[in-house]
Amino acid sequence: MRKLLLIALVAAATSLIPAGVAAERLPNSLHGGDPFKAVLSGNGTGISRVTLNPGHNEVCWEVTVSGLTAPVFASHIHQGGPGVNGPIVVPFFNTGFNTPSSATSFSGCEENVDRALIEDIQDNPSGYYVNVHTSCAGQPTTCGPFFPGSAVRGQLTHP
Repeated sequence: MRKLLLIALVAAATSLIPAGVAAERLPNSLHGGDPFKAVLSGNGTGISRVTLNPGHNEVCWEVTVSGLTAPVFASHIHQGGPGVNGPIVVPFFNTGFNTPSSATSFSGCEENVDRALIEDIQDNPSGYYVNVHTSCAGQPTTCGPFFPGSAVRGQLTHP
């Protein structure tokens, strides 16, 4: 009986991840999920790894940046195609404009994300982008050229 229960639990857990996808677990994630990434460029470089788990309404991320012209204060997923600025749909972190961080790597998870939004990101990752804001947001000119309100940005892709 225990063996049957264990098989049923494993089958139920695997149904939370889309077919053909290997679950990936990022730091702070209790569940793992469908892996995506964004290569960040602009006034610096970086990479963002994101896992999406609609069954647990969870989005986790790991962002690493380098070569930025100022400290980081926020990062998130926006809805918008290449070259299009859109609304924030999943916040990663926000230390506040006046209290930026000099760290170059950030990770965490956002819970209670709308399942329909997570599924839309899974179905249309290129319609969403990750960006990282610095305390100068591209201004003044000593910070480098303006880059749509953020320091680095990259469209989500499914590896």
